[in-house]
This record gives sequence, structure tokens and C-alpha cells, in this order.
Amino acid sequence: MKSLLFISTFLLCISGVQAASTLYETQFHQTSITTGSDFLEDASVTLTTPSTALSNNLAADLLVPNLQMNGNETGWTVTFSFTATQDIVLSSLSLGFQFVNASGERHSNTDTKEGTATVTLTAGDSSATADLSFERVQADKDGTPTADIQEASFNTPVTVSAGETFTLTVNAKAPNTGGTFLGLSQLNLQGDTVPEPATASLSLLGMAALLLRRRV
Repeated sequence: MKSLLFISTFLLCISGVQAASTLYETQFHQTSITTGSDFLEDASVTLTTPSTALSNNLAADLLVPNLQMNGNETGWTVTFSFTATQDIVLSSLSLGFQFVNASGERHSNTDTKEGTATVTLTAGDSSATADLSFERVQADKDGTPTADIQEASFNTPVTVSAGETFTLTVNAKAPNTGGTFLGLSQLNLQGDTVPEPATASLSLLGMAALLLRRRV
């Protein structure tokens, strides 16, 4: 009886629960992003103000909306669109932020540069948000700038079905920066895959049989 109770409790604990893993990751080169992964396809990006002038130096490897951040209380908006290739649950993300000047280079002045971003995840009738804050990152000793990579969890996990398209909308603000542009260096999405019912059931039954055999 104790064995059956133990197994039942174990099954309830592990059913549908998996360790979060990286479902998608990309580094930017202007508006070019990775087209997909094992879990996502048809990736695309839309900018409110596409960058054309900021294509030199550091900015060549950033997604930089052509919009001054200083005094701008609205900030800029970037929308990413993906289609899931299988059932997934999205739980968190990470974004890399980097400030640059009008020439696409790292700022050499020492004024404080910090900001905030709100990410909205929308899939069908479901939506969730994640809030991030970031700051200016000093260059390494060799002069290479390092992005400020921030991770945040969505306020609620969102399930996306296979074949369903979802969007990530990033609204970033840094109004007190002394005149600068803000770019994204990378995007990672974390979450879990949802096992098919038949596969999950067989796996659970196999584990239960193994546990029962060990305790007999």
C-alpha cells in the first residue's frame, strides 16, 4: 500500500513538469535574425523606426531603432513574431541591451545611462508580460563594449500550440540618458516542451513499474 501511495505521489509531482530549457536564441545583425530553431520557425522582426544611419561600428551587430532615447518618454517598440513547431510553454526570456552614439559607436562620456523595458507575449487569447531594467555597461580593457544581458520571467507561463504564431513586443525607455541610441544584442527564450499525451503516459507508466519493482 505504501508503495502504491509513493508511486501515485511521485507521478503527480513529475507529470507535466520539466526543467526549463532554451527554446530559441539569436544574436542580431541589424534587422537580421535567426529564422528558427527546433521549436520555432518563421521568425521575423518589425521596428517602429528601422535603423538605416546607425549601421557602422558596434551598431552593425545590434538591432538599433533609429530613435534618440534622451527625453523620449515613449521609447521605441520592437515586435518579434514566431510560429511554434510543437506544443511549448514559454516561461522567461533574456535580452541584451547596449547604448551607442549617433555614429554607432560606444559612448565615451560618463553620464548615467539606464532604462526599463516591458515585454508583452501574445499567443491567441493568452498574454503575459515581463519587466526588465538595464544600464550602461563600460567597455572591457581592450575597448570592446559588453551588453547588459537581463533575464526576466513572464508573470504567467503561456502555452503555444504547434502551428500557432505568437508575438513578443518589446517597449524600451531610457529618457534620462544625455542623448543616445539603444540597441538589442541578443534574444533568448526559455520554457518547456509539452510531451504528447501518449508519450507522457508511457513514460510515467515505465517509471512507475521501475519504482514498484525496486520496492518489492
